[in-house]
Amino acid sequence: MRISILSLIIALMISCKPGNRESLKPMPSGAPGDLLLVMSNKLWESFSGDTIRSILAGPVDALPQDEPRFDVIRIDHSAFGKHFKQQRNIVVVKVGSDQQEAEILVQKGLWARTQILISLLAPDESALILLLNENRDKLLSLLVNTELKRLMDAYHSSSDKTLTDKLKEEQNLLLTVPVGYEINTLDKDFVWLSQEYRDIIQGILIYSYPYTDKETFTRDYLVAKRNIFLKKNVPGELEGSYMTTEPLFPPLFREYEMNDENYTAELRGLWRVQDGLAMGGPFVSITQLDQERNRIVTVEGFVFAPGHKKRDLLQQLEAIIFTLNFIDNQSTHSE
Repeated sequence: MRISILSLIIALMISCKPGNRESLKPMPSGAPGDLLLVMSNKLWESFSGDTIRSILAGPVDALPQDEPRFDVIRIDHSAFGKHFKQQRNIVVVKVGSDQQEAEILVQKGLWARTQILISLLAPDESALILLLNENRDKLLSLLVNTELKRLMDAYHSSSDKTLTDKLKEEQNLLLTVPVGYEINTLDKDFVWLSQEYRDIIQGILIYSYPYTDKETFTRDYLVAKRNIFLKKNVPGELEGSYMTTEPLFPPLFREYEMNDENYTAELRGLWRVQDGLAMGGPFVSITQLDQERNRIVTVEGFVFAPGHKKRDLLQQLEAIIFTLNFIDNQSTHSE
């Protein structure tokens, strides 16, 4: 009995070590895209409220209809009790003379697992507005990347090993694809995966070609290559129709170092069916150089969901395509 009690005590002591406390916390509440904003009524109805709404609830880039970046639920500080403290994304705004300077505090996993809590503190409203305007991109990136990381972790634990191994063996690349996707096309230089349910389609396209031109990483070059591969490989429902890039709204182009190591070119835009039925939707793609094989690789996610909101559907695809890596460089990818 003494040995059993001693073993129990040791087990409890180990489980209570700081490194294990995270697993004891509850999972966060709220749906993907939900954000709890704790802000006084006075500030909410002032120019400060307009400013923070423009950041947190501004429209997502390159969607066919306006959808907010986050679904903001605003409460006053007096209502911020235990029930609300388990929300997945929380932004707390405090203004008061006891705050000497404006600052941003970021805490992760304080009251729930994977939770992010951002506190915006300022001595007065003018300082708050300045703080918000100077850190618009930083605030949004923190919140968006946290949502993406949750999805990426979930997909990692529910990945389709057979499909993942097939991409590794036949395409020489690593991509974490969750269970539910099926192969439509698997050629040497083109792969088409899709998940279909009800009237919603989420598609993943992977295509590659030799690296021969230093001008490859420009918007016009990547769009032209995209259209060539889509015309050849993604037909529409009518004979002679095919997927292409919507020319009326040129895709947004961005370049950055993914994980501070892999140069990445990103496109966000709209696709449509040429010479066919009125079909279209949003897409996002990333393109990287596979130096080992001297090839350009593009991985794209696209959505077809008429009558449905598309923000979350597209973000689910982002969480897949942003895991792109090549088999000679198996570092874990997360922005």
